[in-house]
Amino acid sequence: AALLALLVAVLPYQHWDFERRSSLLGGIMAKARQDSEWVFCLFVPFIVGWLVWRMRGELQRLPMRGSWLGLAALLPGMGLYWFGYKADTAYPGYAAVQLAAAGMILLAGGPVWMRRLFFPWLFLAFMWPMLPLESKLAFPLRVFTARLSAGLLNLLGMDVVRDGTGLHSAADLDLGLEQGALFRLDVEEPCSGIRSLFSLMMISALYGWLALRTWRSRALLFAGAVPLAVLGNVVRMGLLTAGSRWFGSEFAVGRNIEGHQEMSFFHSLAGFAVFGVALAGMFAVCSFLERRERGRKAAAPKRVPGGGGVTTWAHVAALALAAGGGMAACVLTDTGYVVAPPGIGMDLPGRHAGYESVDMPMNTLERQILHEDVTIGRRFYMTPQRAILASVVMSGVIKRSLHEPQICLPGQGWMIDGKEYIEVDAGLERPVKATVLSMHRDTQGADGGVKRTRALNVYWYFGSDGTTAASYDEHVAVSYFDSVLKNLNHRWALVSFFAPMREQMLGMDDPFAELAVLEDVRAFIRGLVPELVAQAGRVAPP
Repeated sequence: AALLALLVAVLPYQHWDFERRSSLLGGIMAKARQDSEWVFCLFVPFIVGWLVWRMRGELQRLPMRGSWLGLAALLPGMGLYWFGYKADTAYPGYAAVQLAAAGMILLAGGPVWMRRLFFPWLFLAFMWPMLPLESKLAFPLRVFTARLSAGLLNLLGMDVVRDGTGLHSAADLDLGLEQGALFRLDVEEPCSGIRSLFSLMMISALYGWLALRTWRSRALLFAGAVPLAVLGNVVRMGLLTAGSRWFGSEFAVGRNIEGHQEMSFFHSLAGFAVFGVALAGMFAVCSFLERRERGRKAAAPKRVPGGGGVTTWAHVAALALAAGGGMAACVLTDTGYVVAPPGIGMDLPGRHAGYESVDMPMNTLERQILHEDVTIGRRFYMTPQRAILASVVMSGVIKRSLHEPQICLPGQGWMIDGKEYIEVDAGLERPVKATVLSMHRDTQGADGGVKRTRALNVYWYFGSDGTTAASYDEHVAVSYFDSVLKNLNHRWALVSFFAPMREQMLGMDDPFAELAVLEDVRAFIRGLVPELVAQAGRVAPP
């Protein structure tokens, strides 16, 4: 326990505020102060301690049979701990502490102790804020919640149209009302379930362990946390939609003041539906599983093995040397942190290759979502035949990684139809591997007709030394390994080219339009990127 406390709460691990390193626990506390949905992480160590305390009588009767198998978890765990320390990122440290804890239990107590402490050890994983899961799940969960809410509301006779993560009142031909004339709601992150999902999963895991006997029943209750969280948010969206239709959006949702949404009392009250419905469902499922368990014969308790060998001083010494050696390696590693200069510029020209453009600065919503030191250079280029939105999203010294466009595009009403990797001649020394997304968005007019807009989005990530990555996962992996192997901390830029096509009536799509758009985007990239690279002081080939 003392060694784990050193790893988690004492040793400075990452530059959470980029003035000095702080421990893993310090970083978790900082995240909890910023985002209240992660406050539950701070309760996990106390819950784990309480679970172990409840077992104290049984643990005192268990034999101490240290196993050298513990080194198979402890040594990789400490190596991963150093890797995260050198890469200056917390996620390897989270995984390292889990591995190291398992290794310490095995090395000191043996497999019998590991089996008995398996759930408390597994429960420790809820201590780590899983921000990558949040970013990858938030928008898909928002879209799913909006889709399910729209389907149920239409079944109940409330005509709504889903536009990405938005719920709009349907067009009314008789009244001459266009889509969204009566109300427009958006399934924002607080309404998507992502902010209640992780805490509800923790509650269901703990409640299942205490109330149920079999691992199968506990797993069923735990898996039910996901649909229950979504169901709670569907009920919430139903209440907001009904309130908006009957009493107006200001009563149901609140006022929007200069881009900031002030929630109404009804909106706040509807928020209790998330946990109310989810917890009620969890208790109902658990009661059903308990009744099913009572109908079965309880398994005889397993006899605790006794006698045999004991943990030797060699086991204790190996544990101390492995953990101490890993921490010593961190202390001896250079703690200086310098972010490399960007490898590409952001000053997009006003005119390029016959295109005129307008500047599109960061809007209020983007400032709320993105980290404060992330900046955007963006212009909308137009000719009579083509329109291209060119963007360079530059990470900062704190927020070095950037999410993928497909994380937020569905929230803007775009339905992604396909994704593939292509090679693009960007006017550099070698072709760039990029991601191309094909998508569409439908809108309904006052006459009830549906029009479809299709679009392509070509993007990649540009590193400080000219390294490129086609995907989010690839650019994160390159960041980790280059920081460790090259001592290079990239300042990444997301280079994106979004090209919408002409709006067409549904069913009138031109099958060759995407090919023509892609060729125009390729030509646009080939002329523009070398100019941006030159702004960063890098020389593009002639």
